[in-house]
Amino acid sequence: MSMKRTKKATGSTHKGSSDGTLGFNPPNMEVPAWDDAVGNLAPEAFTTYAPAQTFKRDALLDHAKFGRGKVIAVDGGRIEVLFSDGVKKLAHGVA
Repeated sequence: MSMKRTKKATGSTHKGSSDGTLGFNPPNMEVPAWDDAVGNLAPEAFTTYAPAQTFKRDALLDHAKFGRGKVIAVDGGRIEVLFSDGVKKLAHGVA
């Protein structure tokens, strides 16, 4: 005989806010449009992304899959980067 137990609701298990960010070290302002923040900058201004590198807020990077982006938040080994198709969470400083 098996007993079915209902799961007890303990609140939301969703981490982060409704805008798709993790909520760590949020930017001082609203997330800018990609065209305004990144779109018109010269390719030489961007650093090739590698997980082993450490990035600071407002750093510009070039990701192999997502393209050019701007770091909008940093927390330990994670960064949030604004790309043309939205904000992505990436690792950084990984040995």
